[in-house]
Amino acid sequence: MRIKGFRYAFTEAFKNIFSNGWMTVASVFTVMASLLVLGVFLVLTLNLNLIVGDLQGSYEIIAVVDEKTGEDGLLAIGRDIEKIENVNDAALDRKEDRLETLKEDFGENASLLDRYKDDNPLRDWYKVTLQDLTRSAETIDKIEQVDGVVKVIQNEDSINKLVSIANYIKQFSLWIIIALAIVSIFIISNTIKLTVYTRRKEINIMKFVGATDWFIRWPFIIEGIVIGIVGSCLAVAVILLCYHFLLGVVQSINVMFLSFLPFMDILPIVLISSFGLGAILGGVGSLISVRKHLNV
Repeated sequence: MRIKGFRYAFTEAFKNIFSNGWMTVASVFTVMASLLVLGVFLVLTLNLNLIVGDLQGSYEIIAVVDEKTGEDGLLAIGRDIEKIENVNDAALDRKEDRLETLKEDFGENASLLDRYKDDNPLRDWYKVTLQDLTRSAETIDKIEQVDGVVKVIQNEDSINKLVSIANYIKQFSLWIIIALAIVSIFIISNTIKLTVYTRRKEINIMKFVGATDWFIRWPFIIEGIVIGIVGSCLAVAVILLCYHFLLGVVQSINVMFLSFLPFMDILPIVLISSFGLGAILGGVGSLISVRKHLNV
């Protein structure tokens, strides 16, 4: 399309936006509501994934070391475990340290454990964290094959629950995004249909005098994109203000078990997804609306 054609398309698009008046305003706020729900769910999903990721990263598998292993062998076992693919870290937990911890837990009765100082029944072991819990079975098999490791202690139920939660969040998020996208397209499409219907005779005349389909489409596409972007701007403003306020509240009450993404990490994700989705949905909604009246 030439420059004059683009100028005509933009002029007509903004003329339609203002001529529709309250219908345009209602459409913008309806789109805003849809993208607001989408944005809130996106922020919620990102933070839930962060929490689940933290839980997965902190979950520990215990690799028990043979009691006959010397100091050099003990350290070598740790190096061998860390070389295994999917192992994030292997932290040595010495039996002497665990005995001292038990004494602290016993409190006034700590003297009962003094007799075990020279004959410690506990075992040295490594606390192993994994990068991906979905691959825990194969990783545990490799850890069990390390010389000096006599047993691997794990809670398979906990691993399966964490993996299931992570998969459920991802799948549920995908379906919610698809559903809200369809709703947004429907809303914008109905808004553009009003303009297309009022100008149906003009569109037919333009077709008869030789105007191309895309020459007719562009004003409506731009109108839908503008409605989508304006609605997304309002939605983004509300989401970011609320998220900034939420972070302030969480920091002020110092809730240690809650983990939220920093504001600057969430900002580009919300901006790009909302503006991009708003523009795409607006354009798609417009194409759907005008297609029927081009078949003359």
